[in-house]
Amino acid sequence: MFKFNGSAEKTAVSAVVKAPKLGVNQKGAGAGVVGLLGFVGLLLLSIVFFVTENYFVSMAIISVGLMVYVAGTDVVKIFLSSFTVFFSSRHVIEKAACLVETNDALNKALSIKKNKQGHIKIGPVAEGEVIRLPDNPFTRDIQRLAKDGKDYEYAEFVAHSYYTECHELYDYSHANLEFVADAMPLFGLIGTIIGLIAMFDGLGANVSIESLTPQLALALKTTLYGAVFSSVYKIVGSRFDQRLKALDYDYETVCQAIKVIIENKNEVEVEI
Repeated sequence: MFKFNGSAEKTAVSAVVKAPKLGVNQKGAGAGVVGLLGFVGLLLLSIVFFVTENYFVSMAIISVGLMVYVAGTDVVKIFLSSFTVFFSSRHVIEKAACLVETNDALNKALSIKKNKQGHIKIGPVAEGEVIRLPDNPFTRDIQRLAKDGKDYEYAEFVAHSYYTECHELYDYSHANLEFVADAMPLFGLIGTIIGLIAMFDGLGANVSIESLTPQLALALKTTLYGAVFSSVYKIVGSRFDQRLKALDYDYETVCQAIKVIIENKNEVEVEI
């Protein structure tokens, strides 16, 4: 019969559990390298336009370079998502759009309807009553959960899978746009300082207003363009923040509605 030392075995197990993982996320590291190289390349290009006094183009390239630096290969996704969010009321991710559509239908089906006098016209949904919802993947999942008698925790997990991808995209895009919006005034300030230094270097006995105009224009234009691009990125970022709050509200509401369906043991019918 073999005997094991309990304390030695426990120590060995603890050592295995507590062993640190030193692995590196290769995808994240690759995106960081691409972002850094892309920023350096675009910064050099912006310097060329800066030297040729195309300050607007130079600042525009710097703003894109900052976005490439912080987002890496995801920069195209962020710009496309920004365009969609700014000009459309529909969510970028289809799963989130299904969640919102289902939430609107559940609100109509479960709400207590009253007449103009405030009296109840249509009362609460009865236990076991059939609820009709529009046809989409999320409602079909709810139908299956209700049919199989799953509990609320399981249903919440399914709802979260329709919510999390869009939430992450909005949060990620908002953070990156905010970074660029905060950084652009600093680059405008750098241009202002360069213009002021050049202007003071040119001061002398025979100085004239005409000789100081280019340096003064540099100082003012870079400050202006830095503020303009900062405002643009801030405005677009605020749209993602608004969508994020709306998505959070819809998610919480639809979870409560699903909880009512499960507790009431309602049957879900998908409209075809």
